[in-house]
Amino acid sequence: MKSFRYVICLFLLLAACSVREKRAGCPCRLEIDLTCFSPFGRYAEVAIWNGPDALQETVPADILWERNLTKGLLLASAWTGRRDGQMAGTHFTVPQGREPDSLRAWSLLLDCQDEICRMTAVPRKQYTRVTLRIEGAGIPWPYQLYVESDCCGIDLEDLAPLAGSHIFPVRQAPDGTFRFDLLRHDSGTSVRLGLYEDTKREDILPLWEWFRKAGYDWEAEDLADIRFDLDYARGRVQIAIAGWEAGDCIETEL
Repeated sequence: MKSFRYVICLFLLLAACSVREKRAGCPCRLEIDLTCFSPFGRYAEVAIWNGPDALQETVPADILWERNLTKGLLLASAWTGRRDGQMAGTHFTVPQGREPDSLRAWSLLLDCQDEICRMTAVPRKQYTRVTLRIEGAGIPWPYQLYVESDCCGIDLEDLAPLAGSHIFPVRQAPDGTFRFDLLRHDSGTSVRLGLYEDTKREDILPLWEWFRKAGYDWEAEDLADIRFDLDYARGRVQIAIAGWEAGDCIETEL
C-alpha cells in the first residue's frame, strides 16, 4: 500500500510539472539578444517598464540579457548613445542647453506568457545628424547659432517624440561647417535656427520648412542624415539627404 501511494504521488507531481501545461505560478525566461547594439557602444540600457518586474539596468552591449519574470505581456526597451539625456519613467529628455544624444533604441511589447520568450533587439536610429554649410562664413563666424526646437526628447515606450521647448547652441567645426543632432520629431513640431550677435537675435532660419520641402521622413525606422548648403547672401539653400542618388538635391529660397 505504501509503495502504491508513492507511485500515485509521483504521477501527480509529474503531471503538475508537465512542460505542456501553462503554469501560472511559474516565471517566464526572457532572453534578449543585445549584440546588434555592440557596433554603437560598449554598453546598452535595458528596461522592463510595466508589471511587478519593472526594472532598468546598464549592461554590456554584446550579451544575451536573461531574466526570470512573471508571465504576462511585458513592455521591453533597450537603447544606447545616452550622454546627457535624463530618464523619468519611460521619458527620455535632453536638458536645456545640451545637444540631443545620438540615440539608437528598440522597444516592443513582448508575449511572455509561455515558459521562454526569446527576442533579438535591433537598434533603430532615433536622430538625424544635421550638417550646415554657410557660404562665405569665415572661421570664426561672427554669429552664434542656436537650435530652437519644440521637441525635448523621446518616449522610450513607443519611440514617439516628446513635445517641449528645447534650445541649445551649435558650435562651428574646424572646417567651417556646423553639425548637430536632432532627435525624432513629428509633423506638429517645429525647428528653427536663431542667429544671434551677442544677445540680440538677428535672424531666424526656417529649418523645419527646409525639412518639409525636402520630403524628409520623420517616421522612418532609421532616420537619415541631412545636409544644408546655405548661400545666405543670395537667400538660397540646397538640401541633400543621405541615401539619395548622387547629384540629388533640392534648392529652395529662404
